[in-house]
Amino acid sequence: MIIKSVAFNPEDPDQQALLAHAHLRTNFSGYVKRLIQRDMEGVARNTPPPISEYEKTPNLQELVRGLI
Repeated sequence: MIIKSVAFNPEDPDQQALLAHAHLRTNFSGYVKRLIQRDMEGVARNTPPPISEYEKTPNLQELVRGLI
């Protein structure tokens, strides 16, 4: 087994909240592994889907609408 530690600073309110949330899990290791898996798959909560190449290309008609 390889063990990776996670440190929380209880003096930091943000990290204190993370630690409190972590304590709600009965299997912290499994929880962290699922988070890593979601990250690897590109799945995240409250994150919009990736922008396609088509969406990255500006719509010329929209850009010149007010100019003509």
